[in-house]
Amino acid sequence: MTNTDTASQMRKLVKQFKDSGQSQKEFAAAHGLKKGKLYYWICKLSKPQQLVTPLVTPQKDFVAIEVTPEQEGRNIIIRLKNGVEIEIPL
Repeated sequence: MTNTDTASQMRKLVKQFKDSGQSQKEFAAAHGLKKGKLYYWICKLSKPQQLVTPLVTPQKDFVAIEVTPEQEGRNIIIRLKNGVEIEIPL
């Protein structure tokens, strides 16, 4: 059974569960499922589907640094909020 078959089968079972009026425990037992598996698929299928491609191109957070001859032999130190320091020789 492929992932697509499994997802399709679980969509049908989740729909049946929602229409049944039974508790998750009762429905799972009646259909030979573990309650956790039924719960997982209910949660998974209730989330909105994510798009394959983003609508907006992500912004690039990198900035080019140009080094001039006067700056050679110096270092750039980047201090992060968590206390990590990155030292880059020029």
